[in-house]
Amino acid sequence: MSELLEKKYRDQLVTWIGKPCHFRLLYKISRDGCSGPTFHQKCDGQGPTVTVLYNTNNTIYGGYLSQSWNSSGVWINDPSAFLFRLQYNGSSNPLKFPVTNTANAGYGHSSHGPVFGNGNDIYTFNGTINKSGNYFSLNGNVGGLGTTYNLNGQNSNSITNNNLQVTDLEVYKVEDGPDPVKKNVTDSVLLDKPWRKFPEFSTETMLKLKEDIVHYAPDSDSDVPSTNILLIGQIGAGKSSFFNSANSIFRGKLTSKARSGSFEHSLTTMFRKYAIKDHDSGQTLKLRVCDTRGLEEDSSVDPQDIVYILDGHVPDRYQFNPSVPLSPEMLGFVRNPKLGDMIHCVAFVVDGSTVDVMPEKILRQIKVLQTKMNQRNIPQVVYLTKLDKVCPEVEEDAKHVFHSAAVRDAVDKVADVMGLPRGYVLPIKNYESETILDPNIDILFLNALKQTVNFADDYIEEQMDKVPVEKKVEKKERD
Repeated sequence: MSELLEKKYRDQLVTWIGKPCHFRLLYKISRDGCSGPTFHQKCDGQGPTVTVLYNTNNTIYGGYLSQSWNSSGVWINDPSAFLFRLQYNGSSNPLKFPVTNTANAGYGHSSHGPVFGNGNDIYTFNGTINKSGNYFSLNGNVGGLGTTYNLNGQNSNSITNNNLQVTDLEVYKVEDGPDPVKKNVTDSVLLDKPWRKFPEFSTETMLKLKEDIVHYAPDSDSDVPSTNILLIGQIGAGKSSFFNSANSIFRGKLTSKARSGSFEHSLTTMFRKYAIKDHDSGQTLKLRVCDTRGLEEDSSVDPQDIVYILDGHVPDRYQFNPSVPLSPEMLGFVRNPKLGDMIHCVAFVVDGSTVDVMPEKILRQIKVLQTKMNQRNIPQVVYLTKLDKVCPEVEEDAKHVFHSAAVRDAVDKVADVMGLPRGYVLPIKNYESETILDPNIDILFLNALKQTVNFADDYIEEQMDKVPVEKKVEKKERD
């Protein structure tokens, strides 16, 4: 599970630390493994750090040290140390707990994870802990809370739920200076010139893009009634939210037809080919947004299942069964798919705020699927989502996307990870927290959709060119 500290909590920690600073992720147990030696390898000698625990009660807590972690088996003297609670049972409720016994603020031992306080105020773990289901059951304790830190009337239950079953534990290096993605519009992070040529953000642009999509249709000679765009992505990246956003734009109001949200397992349980209807014209768009199960670390998608989808064998509304893979014997299996049944372009949906910590298991799944797509010459794009978490200026106004150095860097990183040209990485912003439509969000979205169907048209044209050649080969073999 990719947690990563939310912006509001980073801001709160900066306030408590009392100076301009930002955070760089050093260690994350869901990515690096829950191991004392690994923690020290990545975090010793790094200077000030923040340790954050996310437990299964939806509570976030941890500690700050201004001194470096070590593996020497000695106490760490730190008058600036403090513990904190950021969230309790799902509700934002920040509290700071200053150190009282400065000589024993922290403890460094080669086999231990982070330890705060002489009475083990927060003792995270010892040795190596394997993941159990969707969490790590840490073998430390929080029963000594209040021995070395002033709890200001709180107790271990009101701070941590007495719970060391965590979905993640992160350690961030605290670096001096303002966060590069938090500078204001006048700072250099918002570039004077856009890093990508893009249509002007205006109502006219939005309406023109919308009209282009409404009047779009595949080549009539192809006998393809609608272009099929398959969405693939890690759970929580915004895959189902993409369809909801598209539907909202063409309905003229926010809708939520596909189940979406941040959950441990994929909310998508069946293969869907979603149709989108334009409210103004009454037309159904000549494209289908196809949704399938989200990628998970603990439950790999069978590549053969995706191959059947790519090749057009899987009917709409097929219900996935993780214990029973797709096969030609299943009810509704399309044995002789036409070009219109196939997938014409694949859009990988990637959370731009977690590109640096994409789990290796997820990346391996993506690479296997890309191999299957490349064998079929199916074009691929990336919809880069969660841009509001990448850059605060984009959170305020989506038109800043192509002036944001942070978004540019995220595009560069995901292009390298996916092995695709930068121009195939399309920044978008799904409708998630908004309550009304925003023309600038619509423009990003519609432009990405337009580029996707352009790539799909290229694929359809290529498949049409192959038909006469294949017929000639068949005739020659018959003769």
